[in-house]
Amino acid sequence: MSLAKYFKQSYPSSEKHCLWHGGGHQPEHGVQAICELVSEFIPRLGFNPATDVQVLSPMSRGLVGTRNLNAVLQQLINPPAPEKTEINRGGMILRVGDRVIQQMNDYNREVFNGDLGTISGIDTEEQEVEVDYGGRPVVYDYADLNEITLAFAVSIHKSQGSEYPVVIMPLYMQHYIMLSRNLFYTGLTRARKLAIVVGSKKAISLAVRTTNDQQRNTRLWLRLVQPV
Repeated sequence: MSLAKYFKQSYPSSEKHCLWHGGGHQPEHGVQAICELVSEFIPRLGFNPATDVQVLSPMSRGLVGTRNLNAVLQQLINPPAPEKTEINRGGMILRVGDRVIQQMNDYNREVFNGDLGTISGIDTEEQEVEVDYGGRPVVYDYADLNEITLAFAVSIHKSQGSEYPVVIMPLYMQHYIMLSRNLFYTGLTRARKLAIVVGSKKAISLAVRTTNDQQRNTRLWLRLVQPV
């Protein structure tokens, strides 16, 4: 069955657009759908999955959370090869060619929370990892690798202020506690050309209906009515 059958309308390459993939009702179906999109559908549109696609998830936990999706997408987009050096740090594999994100401000290296880069080299003798941030190489000692993590998938919160050619956003009831209109809007507006929502109607409906309005008590009205 053609993957395009799941979409509600065709993709016009000349303009920014948003598509919905039903993705089944269970998170495991969403993982499979994302893999099919990355490996089949998106390349047919002329996008490079390694550089143009960013998966945005509401949370880090669960099958469609960033942790599991990063492991799955790493194997799909940047699989192991004899010429790619890799290391295992705390259960996470880092490999030459991996997309990573800086998790904190590091003023010495001049990289900051949310910066995206690509691992360009790993020196197992010197115990150093080199990351390319837009043409600027930054070297990390093994002891400082807690500052970076895989970024094939990142949280919607981490993506604020950034833009990507293509965004894939899984929405499932597994992350119901985080689903809100603001979060949904933030994820969609990170896409410059194409946004693809993968998930159930129930989860999308919950996100749209949940506004999370918070009343602020500033006592401004008292200041306005008090005589000068």
